[in-house]
Amino acid sequence: MNTKNNRRSQETRKRMKQALLGLLDRMDILDITVSRLCDAAEVNRSTFYSYYDSVADLLEEMEREIGTDLFERFAGENYNDGNLFSIDHLALVLEHIKANQNFYRAYLAQSTSKSQLDSAFGQLLQQYIRPMMHKLSVDDTAIEYYFAFFRAGFMAVLNHWLQNRCHESPEAVLDYLRNVLSHPEFAV
Repeated sequence: MNTKNNRRSQETRKRMKQALLGLLDRMDILDITVSRLCDAAEVNRSTFYSYYDSVADLLEEMEREIGTDLFERFAGENYNDGNLFSIDHLALVLEHIKANQNFYRAYLAQSTSKSQLDSAFGQLLQQYIRPMMHKLSVDDTAIEYYFAFFRAGFMAVLNHWLQNRCHESPEAVLDYLRNVLSHPEFAV
């Protein structure tokens, strides 16, 4: 009996995910059909539909798995509930991105990723940044500008690093960020 948790089933799902990443590297998610995905994964359509309702459903599963992995890095001893933007916390994020760079490179190039990123950054702003900045007596208008600057800069660095196939180590990227932020020309 072919259940969704047996070894063969897991290998089939993995093959479909790898095929989707390969296709996303070359085309937008909106151009990927089930037939094209099945050809790339070397599975038939009935196999695909026994696991997923659509290509978007497969991508959503991948997003959940990647997100779960990222949040697990902040669990327990890895996260001390200190400064969310500390070098240690950013190192965890960059290590996760490097380990999943094929997903992130393909995902961030997609036309549909903007709304997902807007939602994720919005949650980050509301749940962590705004309360942290309010404790420092920063008003809402200033918070919006600071966060817009942080977001744009972080995404630009991240995209550049991903386009370089994460050639530099996470530690090297953090050193670049630290050097820019502490450079006397940028000091306020």
